[in-house]
Amino acid sequence: MPPQTPSDKKKFRSLTVTLAIAFVAMSLAIVLITTGLQGFSNYQNQQRTISYEQKLIAQGAADTVKNMVTDRMDKLRETAYLSSIATSPPEQQKATLDKLLHFDPAFRQVILFNVTGEELARSSRVSRAESNQISEPVRADIFARAVQGETFIGPAYIDEKSSEPMVVMAVPVTDIFGDYKGVLAAEVNLKFMWDLVGNLKIGEGGTAYVVDGQGNLIAYRDISRILKGENVLGLEDVRRFVSGRDTVYDAEVTQGMEGDAVIANYVSLGEPDWAVVVEMPVDEVYREFNKGLYRTIIILLASLVLASIAGILLSRFITKPLILLRDATREISKGNLDTRVEISSMNEIGELADSFNRMTADLVQTTVSRDYFDDILKSMFDMLIVLEPDATIQSVNRRTCDVLGYRSDELVGRSFSHLLSPDSPRPDGAATGMLPGTRAVTEIERIFMTKGGRKIPIILSSSVMHDSTGAVRAIVCVAHDMTERKKVEEELRESRQLFMDIISFLPDPTFVIDKTGTVLAWNRALEVMSGVPAEEIIGMGNYEYSLWAYGRRRPLLIDLVLDPDKDSARLDYSDIHWVGRTVTAQTVITKADGRKIPISLVTSPLIDSQGNTVGAIESLRDITSVKKAEADLARLNAGLEKIVKERTKALEEEVEVRKQAEAAIRLSLDEKVLLLREVHHRVNNNLQIIISLTKLQLRTLEDPGMKQALSDMQSRVRAMAIVHEKLYQTEDLSSIDIADYTQYLVTQIFGHYKVDRQKVALNIDIGKILLNIDTAIPLGLILNELVGNAIKYAFPDGRKGELTIRMTEEGEILTVVVQDNGIGISSDIDWQNTPSLGLRLVGNLVDQLFGTIELDRSSGTKFTMVLHEKK
Repeated sequence: MPPQTPSDKKKFRSLTVTLAIAFVAMSLAIVLITTGLQGFSNYQNQQRTISYEQKLIAQGAADTVKNMVTDRMDKLRETAYLSSIATSPPEQQKATLDKLLHFDPAFRQVILFNVTGEELARSSRVSRAESNQISEPVRADIFARAVQGETFIGPAYIDEKSSEPMVVMAVPVTDIFGDYKGVLAAEVNLKFMWDLVGNLKIGEGGTAYVVDGQGNLIAYRDISRILKGENVLGLEDVRRFVSGRDTVYDAEVTQGMEGDAVIANYVSLGEPDWAVVVEMPVDEVYREFNKGLYRTIIILLASLVLASIAGILLSRFITKPLILLRDATREISKGNLDTRVEISSMNEIGELADSFNRMTADLVQTTVSRDYFDDILKSMFDMLIVLEPDATIQSVNRRTCDVLGYRSDELVGRSFSHLLSPDSPRPDGAATGMLPGTRAVTEIERIFMTKGGRKIPIILSSSVMHDSTGAVRAIVCVAHDMTERKKVEEELRESRQLFMDIISFLPDPTFVIDKTGTVLAWNRALEVMSGVPAEEIIGMGNYEYSLWAYGRRRPLLIDLVLDPDKDSARLDYSDIHWVGRTVTAQTVITKADGRKIPISLVTSPLIDSQGNTVGAIESLRDITSVKKAEADLARLNAGLEKIVKERTKALEEEVEVRKQAEAAIRLSLDEKVLLLREVHHRVNNNLQIIISLTKLQLRTLEDPGMKQALSDMQSRVRAMAIVHEKLYQTEDLSSIDIADYTQYLVTQIFGHYKVDRQKVALNIDIGKILLNIDTAIPLGLILNELVGNAIKYAFPDGRKGELTIRMTEEGEILTVVVQDNGIGISSDIDWQNTPSLGLRLVGNLVDQLFGTIELDRSSGTKFTMVLHEKK
């Protein structure tokens, strides 16, 4: 008999429970059906009642508003229809309008126009300058209606002076013969609607408001929202009114004015095109219905408890012998093979007990422990799947279920193809089709599909198991989840693309090679200088990048960085200088048209996170103008010496010549200063371009780690850019005021991290210290890292604190202290060997300045550095 598979097992259900459930189900069926139908009927009636009551409230408010508006319009009509108003003298017209304004305080001003739009008379409670709502466009609309014999009611608006709602109304003026003679227009105060809406009693927490035909709020208890000119077209009942749909009568749940769930309805005024909307909170509306529902549930639960007790008592009497058999069977299943079933009844249960006793005796003789094998399967980190020869899943380990989201019984018996994504290659026919002619295949990439539809890339290794006859018995497959590996590969690809994009947009000609000399990047500026397109040279090696400059394959300065022992790279270079592992030099190249161009070069190795050199980058700059300036200065100096030798005859002539020479020298020096200032300016511009590019890239990134890394790089570049910015803004290009620079740098860092200066106080104690650029840039980067770390980590959860920066100078020795009173660096952290790039960078920069650094953790964090100024 074949072994029982998981799919053959049936879910256990206690007979006691089954009998109890059956009894309870029959008892509750009638109660559930009856109460359910009654509850549904009550719910329908409640909805209709609520809708009807809301409709009555809204209708009453709408009638009140409409009557108020209609009353004002009737008064205008009565005044307009007086037979003498159109032809009366101006004094009488003014007196009539004054009387209308006197008897009705809702009118703010009334104006009489003739047929040409000329104002005949005006009565107003405000000055003419404050009353500008009846403008030319409004008048055009009024007269277009009046010519047709129609009245006019404009849109409601909020008066800027009084902050109260107003509306413009107008009626045509006719004589006794009915001939059109002009227009009587009035500005009417609608503040009565605010009082009406505010005094409406709609349950305990209900509210009402008035909107116009465009969805603008014109009356509500929160007057500030009206004054802001809020449009509530996003509310369902307002949209229904604006679109002309009918009101509903089934109390639908919708979003209210305050964003909560409400039951709402509205009534339209018709003319004007306004509507009154009434809302009540859902909790209040269904409060009584919910109370009845809770009482019904309590009754049902009590019935369920009573029925369950009766069912359990009945089932126990029936199932007592079966429970004895069950308990004995459980002991046997736990491995207690000495257990015997002691049932002596002469019925089917007694026979079943004898059969179990005989089976247990046989099992003692044949059972082999599987604990060791089970422990191995449970401890496997990879997914293990055993297949039948026809690719049917025979068994899986726990890791397979955890990763794919299935239970074991959901997979056993299914085809192996069920695990594969639709776009993953599938085996044809039997499972052995995956292993043609071999016993094992490794490193086959496939894509699994989880129960929830998520795709998981895996590496599948499999092995065929044969029986004693050589036939395929089973196939054992081990699948390794490659999700994290694929994620890392994608992040690496995106990081590489970002690096390439930054290189491409650098203004200086730049290229990158790997440690084998293969070109990885060739930016646009270098394409222009060399005439070689990037697509033709990227991926090329064997010194291909030297052909355009020298016409032959040869090592360049960039190769000197990768292999400092190559002396051939020093050929044709001058002024070679090493700063750490960065090299600068000058050379002259000959372009295809025969022009010789002097070039300044800087190259540096690319180091990975393990400190290994993975490539190098080199930037070139055309220094023709610099060389020309140097040549001009040399010629000027030669001419000056010749003049001094030739013009020694007369002191007066010599003094004049000296003055001319000094003027020429000053002019030349001014040109050099201007040129150096331009160099600093261009370097600052280039660094600002990099900052802008990283800002653009930060907006597209979602990975927090990538965003943090780019943000840190942006901050470091900004620290260097500020040095060049300060230099080209000062008169003395040889040094920078470190106090001014520190204040500006830290202010930028505080702004970058949006620091609340009320919570984190900044104290800078620096005297008059002037440093050259070789010292200022490393010091700026050190301050950038330490201040940035203090802002990010020293004051968590918005706690207050203080950040202090002090500097003193004695000769060439500079003492720098960066201190905060925050939570401090934990004593179990080795800050000098931390994986953090920032602290490693601080250590390297201190070494560049031949200095030392110490950390005091006794109160917050205090870094003390003693540095040597570079001369």
